[in-house]
Amino acid sequence: MPPLVDYFILLSQTDRAFALNGTGSNTLYTLPGSCSTGIAVLLEKLGVPYQLIKRNNVADYQSMVPTNQVPALKREDGQIITEGAAIALYLLEKHANTMLPVDVEQRSKFYQWLNFDYSTLHPAYGRMFAIAYKIKLSDEVKAETLQQLADAVSSLWAILDKRLEIRKFILGDQPTHADYMAAVYSSWNAGFANTKIEMGTNVKRFIADVASLPEFKAAYEKEQVEFKKTF
Repeated sequence: MPPLVDYFILLSQTDRAFALNGTGSNTLYTLPGSCSTGIAVLLEKLGVPYQLIKRNNVADYQSMVPTNQVPALKREDGQIITEGAAIALYLLEKHANTMLPVDVEQRSKFYQWLNFDYSTLHPAYGRMFAIAYKIKLSDEVKAETLQQLADAVSSLWAILDKRLEIRKFILGDQPTHADYMAAVYSSWNAGFANTKIEMGTNVKRFIADVASLPEFKAAYEKEQVEFKKTF
């Protein structure tokens, strides 16, 4: 069974005790190992109390979130924010941090790379997941299509590899949410064991650096899922 199927499709319906390590008034609805994990990393970094609830453990989740997607964040006042980028920007604007630059020019760079993650890299993987797990095709056509899509994903990693030639993290010496998300996405390669996705040496070093961050480790531990480094 492909490892990411466990995360995205076949999550246990009997695992009800998933709210761990604190009963903060923020609730993050998640699928472990998915893009929602990046929000958990950000919450850890910001020191914001929160609890985790698996989406598949909420019987009426779609009535709460019409897209039926994660992440979703229930705020202290009971209001729900959906869409990962919106949640991230809400948290960064609400809580003191050094990730969101004050200078408008630097902030525009942060927005650029955050959107590269959410609007370019994520959908590129989404197309691969659709072909691999949702659309019925012959084995030959599926393999050919997946490799074509993987080549497109590889070209995106090449853009990031170039960016990281002279930088430890995407925006410089300190990690931001853009780094968290890119590292999370890299683990999705594990779902395509028979498809070749190229990652440059700078990207591989970068992923190892992000994966070693305390907030990154803490989020994966709370989600009870292993980070899949695929190189």
